[in-house]
Amino acid sequence: MASMLHPITGVEINPVVVERKSLTFDEAVTAQIMRLQRIKYNIIAQHLGTNTHRLGEVFRGEKHEGSKAVAVQLMSTLN
Repeated sequence: MASMLHPITGVEINPVVVERKSLTFDEAVTAQIMRLQRIKYNIIAQHLGTNTHRLGEVFRGEKHEGSKAVAVQLMSTLN
């Protein structure tokens, strides 16, 4: 992926490829897996193209109940 420069300052910036206003169940499971892998909260948000508030809803169990259990199950199949 080509780097982008801010047009006024010339500072290198990251392109936003995907922007999500909400997460699906599968995306929530992915977020849970990444959290179990100890990936930083803000990095998970960046990778999924969402914000930390959406992740908080998932991690607190307010949205997509059961996503953590599925993530743990999927992680256990790797061992």
